[in-house]
Amino acid sequence: MEPAQRKRRVLFVCSHNSNRSIAAEAIARKLRPDLDVHSAGTLSAGSLNPVMVSALEGRGFSTEGMFSKGIDDDTVKGLNNHWDVICTMGCLAKGLPYDPPSSTEVYDWGLPDPAAQPELLDMVVEKVIEHVKSIK
Repeated sequence: MEPAQRKRRVLFVCSHNSNRSIAAEAIARKLRPDLDVHSAGTLSAGSLNPVMVSALEGRGFSTEGMFSKGIDDDTVKGLNNHWDVICTMGCLAKGLPYDPPSSTEVYDWGLPDPAAQPELLDMVVEKVIEHVKSIK
């Protein structure tokens, strides 16, 4: 019997962890059970965007138990918590607040903010699905 392979650890980061990074985590939980996924914001918004939650739930992506949290929340434990991949959503113009280890792959998905442009919400969800499927 071969030893079980460790799941790749992926952290989705945006500025407030209420829209895009939450969508990425919810989508990845369903579509990528081969990954250990989490999300965070550089600052917590304090709550999830109900419009995004509704859009995700309507597509069959559960947000149960999810909440807005910052990078240093106890459930995330910072950028140095052995993440294999960190995906930012496009809202961190100044980059991450501090550098993860050089062994961590970092990608920016460059997604528009559906809170600022609600008409783009469906497109953002579709792009997140596409990006989540492509994580190696």
